Amino acid sequence: MHPEIRILGLGTHLPGPVVSNEELARRLDTDADSLRRETGIEGRHFAPSGEGPSDLAAAAAKRALDEADTCVDDLGLMIFATTTPDVAFPGSACFLQEKLGAKTIGALDIRAQSAGFIAGLDLSAGFCGETQADGSADSRYRRVLLAAGEVFANGLDFSAEGRELAGRLADGAAVAIVGPGNHGPRLLGSRWYTDGTLLESFWTEVARSSNVAGRVTREDIEEGRHFPRADLPGLRAVATERMALVAREVAELAGFTCSDAARVLIDYIEPDIAEAVAADLGVASAKLIVPTAKFGNIMTAGLAIALADVLPELAAGDKVLLVAAGPGFTWGGAALEVG
Repeated sequence: MHPEIRILGLGTHLPGPVVSNEELARRLDTDADSLRRETGIEGRHFAPSGEGPSDLAAAAAKRALDEADTCVDDLGLMIFATTTPDVAFPGSACFLQEKLGAKTIGALDIRAQSAGFIAGLDLSAGFCGETQADGSADSRYRRVLLAAGEVFANGLDFSAEGRELAGRLADGAAVAIVGPGNHGPRLLGSRWYTDGTLLESFWTEVARSSNVAGRVTREDIEEGRHFPRADLPGLRAVATERMALVAREVAELAGFTCSDAARVLIDYIEPDIAEAVAADLGVASAKLIVPTAKFGNIMTAGLAIALADVLPELAAGDKVLLVAAGPGFTWGGAALEVG
């Protein structure tokens, strides 16, 4: 890890008004109390038709650049973490580069789902720490734009069969400007992992490039394979165990205990699992923030949006722990020190 790497600016965007449990319950043919009880979520945001993750990230990027006192031409790389890209290809980072009017630089997408922001921080720190042949820092990567954004609303199954995920997944974006500096949260350490043996436990099966009959067939549509599906009960024990393990690993790497952190942000599609992880870690409820409970599960962007909300409450030197898990099956953690 490169201890000088910081989040120099952080911007977020939640589209449109809050979609309440009352409003969503009508679409799902249930009642608001049942939906609240089943999901643990108070509200969520859905992007308007025609907007993709790069549109949401473009709004967030303006705030992040201003906070980092950075202009678009200062950027040396753009990384976009998303589960719901604007199109199959090119990547959402290319769309965002065009929307921001950035110069010709590298622009790439990463697919780490709920651990996407953590993976993006890890990769950004690696690029910022790149050195040239003479040992000097590679100036290309002094400012990396890390975007995380999702638009699930247009691809959810709002029937009774799809209620489990349609009531939980939501839209939003965050953008961080990452690089060496003397202000902003300092990245102390990060770890993220994937267990591909569990990939069918939480996935969207089509469109499939391997399908010789076409990426999406009539049979796929009729059977709902183009909608996200998950075995949430089957993943509960796995998610609980692995998030707790990575939280302890990252805290130890950063030189503190989980209970020492000023805030612990744990993002999982089922808020009660996040609460169980916090209890296992000995984290007081007053220190725990569960992004999904506040605004639904935005996968790649949930941690970053919640981090932006909580930073004004913290003091220099406070430690923050970020933990998340989701499809892949991918999980990870990152430790920050407020600067």
